[in-house]
Amino acid sequence: MQRVVISDIHIGSKNYKAEELITFLKKVEYDQLILAGDIIDLIKIPSFTKRFLEIIEAIDFSKEIIYVVGNHEYSLKGLIGLSIYNLKFVDKYEFEDNGRLIRIEHGDRYEKGIIKKDFLMKIISICHDWLERRFNLDLATWFVEYKLKKRKLRRIWDILKWNDDVDVIIMGHSHHPEAIIWLDNKQTIKTYVNCGDWVSHQTWVSIKDGIVRLKSEADFNSC
Repeated sequence: MQRVVISDIHIGSKNYKAEELITFLKKVEYDQLILAGDIIDLIKIPSFTKRFLEIIEAIDFSKEIIYVVGNHEYSLKGLIGLSIYNLKFVDKYEFEDNGRLIRIEHGDRYEKGIIKKDFLMKIISICHDWLERRFNLDLATWFVEYKLKKRKLRRIWDILKWNDDVDVIIMGHSHHPEAIIWLDNKQTIKTYVNCGDWVSHQTWVSIKDGIVRLKSEADFNSC
């Protein structure tokens, strides 16, 4: 089975890459599409155009679609555990592929600070959205880089420790694409992958026959 994982598209926000996403969705092949959170930026004041409809049309709904609800989609929390046609809403997704147990989640539970305060985050996000649109800024990228520098996110090794019951942990949230492969003390191959985002990096993850690869939209278009 060919699985494709993408996260942090932030549809409706000022700086999401609609054209690149549409091209990608029309060309990429998959048996299962996993949307790993923050697909639609509902926590801000999203703006939808006909490009949004083109994105929907580019998704192959004859295939299974797994929607992992992210922290910018609190409005969808009530749909977790429910399905409509081939679209299923979850808070995390686990499956076995070629003998490897894989867990996919958004990753916001590893965040420190005010992100855990829902009401305050909504106020900040509305101000954030206004500033980006008013002054043509990309505050999302700046904020992620600031958090990484100030270590507002849990260290990767903490995340790995809390997920030592699986062989592969895949997440998004930080907008920082990265992959780490190592051997644990039992000489078992373990893998951590962050999908990155579709605001600054246009990166995604491919899973086939237990092999997990972090790829970029640029690499995909050059093939």
